[in-house]
Amino acid sequence: MADVLTIREAVQRAKREGLPVSEYSLRGWVKSGSIPVRVAGHKALIFYPNLVSFLRCDDGSDNTLYESQEIRKVSLRQERKERK
Repeated sequence: MADVLTIREAVQRAKREGLPVSEYSLRGWVKSGSIPVRVAGHKALIFYPNLVSFLRCDDGSDNTLYESQEIRKVSLRQERKERK
């Protein structure tokens, strides 16, 4: 059972092993279903090898490049008019 961890424990172990992950990011991945978990009461339990596999992109699904679009400047006045 040493590989079944809570979110906080998984983040601490990942940082000890040199894997970059924050608790906020991990909770988001769990919520989106990117990382499978089992829920026990109010705790989400993660199988640690699944987290490592996800971070290393072992399945190749997350290795695509993001193509950014041009960012446009929006003034607060313009934004308020669009809301009305």
